[in-house]
Amino acid sequence: SGVPGIPKGDMFVAGVSKSAWHAVGEQIASMLLFVNKTFSETGQVRLQSADWRAEPIVEFNLLSDRRDLERLMTGFRHMGEMQAGAALRSVTDTPFPASYTDKVRAIGVVNEKNRRLTKFFSILLDGPAFLRRYLIDNFIVEGVKFDQLMRDDDALEEFIRGAAIGVWHASCSCRMGADDDPVAVTDNHGRVRGVSGLRVVDASLFPVVPCANTNFPTLMTAEKISDTMLSAG
Repeated sequence: SGVPGIPKGDMFVAGVSKSAWHAVGEQIASMLLFVNKTFSETGQVRLQSADWRAEPIVEFNLLSDRRDLERLMTGFRHMGEMQAGAALRSVTDTPFPASYTDKVRAIGVVNEKNRRLTKFFSILLDGPAFLRRYLIDNFIVEGVKFDQLMRDDDALEEFIRGAAIGVWHASCSCRMGADDDPVAVTDNHGRVRGVSGLRVVDASLFPVVPCANTNFPTLMTAEKISDTMLSAG
């Protein structure tokens, strides 16, 4: 992002030529943007009840730090400018804002009904340009249009806040920390405070959200803690 005080590699963008498994998804390309280094680290995981079968209450509090919001807004417009360039305009048309809405989730379920429905819709999308634009504007786009988001800051902020989701690599819910840290669940060896013989050895004990995928950091954490346990006998 180039924002002062934020390390390089804090953002990621990818272009994909296929957005879903079905026929419509094969016709719609996507540009994806996310922050590799988030500063919105005030999420919570709370127990709903004493019943172990009850799902916990998970609150990510995404975009609670405005630096995350502003970087996504800037990134969206950079992608929009790329889309408006001659290279992409020569092979695509009718750009639109998209997010993982209930409608997208429903049509993304793999079943025969969705296969047939999207196959029919994909044939219509291959029709005249005016028909394709009409279908995208009235059946695919939900809410505000692309052009408005490129010029209206308030509309873009509202869209980003509503569209932002996690990217499956949650961590830090049992974070390690110093003895005087009131929110630290474990010490630096993964030992849970107040519970004898119990350790946490996965991404949940990270003290901060890593600026990358969680796979390798989790392996490194496990290696480090296992070495400590073996050394202690």
